[in-house]
Amino acid sequence: MSAENLFNLMNENQASLVSIILPTYNGQKYLRQSIRSCLEQSYQNFELVIIDDASVPEVRAIVDSFGDARVRYVRNDKNLGLVMSLNKGFSLAKGKYLTWTSDDNYYASKAIEIMQNALADNAAVSFVYAGYQVIDNDGHPLRRGRVETPEELDQDNYIGGCFLYRREVYETIGDFNAEAFLAEDYEYWLRIRTKFKMKKLDEVLYFYRAHERSLTAVHSEAKVQMQVERIREKFIAPWKRHYFRGKKYFYNGQKRKSWTELWLSVVLNPFYYESWRLIGLLIVSPQIADSIRKLKSR
Repeated sequence: MSAENLFNLMNENQASLVSIILPTYNGQKYLRQSIRSCLEQSYQNFELVIIDDASVPEVRAIVDSFGDARVRYVRNDKNLGLVMSLNKGFSLAKGKYLTWTSDDNYYASKAIEIMQNALADNAAVSFVYAGYQVIDNDGHPLRRGRVETPEELDQDNYIGGCFLYRREVYETIGDFNAEAFLAEDYEYWLRIRTKFKMKKLDEVLYFYRAHERSLTAVHSEAKVQMQVERIREKFIAPWKRHYFRGKKYFYNGQKRKSWTELWLSVVLNPFYYESWRLIGLLIVSPQIADSIRKLKSR
């Protein structure tokens, strides 16, 4: 191969390089599977940056056992937490496309290829995300995770753990917010949505493990939702926040609270049909409202 061809090939590889950040803290139990799922991707032009957040014992031996030059191992001198470890990882990333994964989850074999192709084929889209399967400790399927369109981020974090975005997103949006811990990804997606086009892919490309030591298991759902609500205060219009609260109370059967929130919603935005629809159900036919709630709860 001529020097010119080699130079062009190197430039092409750099232009399509994917950086995968993998933070880990005492995640030795499933780490090998997570790393292996990265190394066995059909898309091979990537680097894997593993940030060991002062695990005890350290995970260097696990990482070194793979003997792959695409893997970089960085150990924090002290435990910095997930958000700071992510920020450190992305500051070291060299790729034109960026993502991160967890030490207890893993990718389908074509995940990176499908997402990278989706970005490469559509210059208008800067962030793509795919479906995921929830599994138990032993990898048995439990249910399909809920993934919705970017508009539904007003309601909750429906992105999931399988995503890929352009470097320009990172350079524009910046670091993850340490004050948004437990919902740091949700807050980041909302920031991205204000400036970039996001696209949902239909394929299931990721496996999310629900187990007793996961962050969502260690911290209560109430604590997570408190963070989500705080983040919504900043990004979601007040009338829509009242609508979502009213909707939640409606489906929980808390009619008085639902009334209050829905009326506040229509006072602030009298043109939103969904608020009026729920109010109508509360006024005209409480029996129909009860039937709808029962169907939703099945």
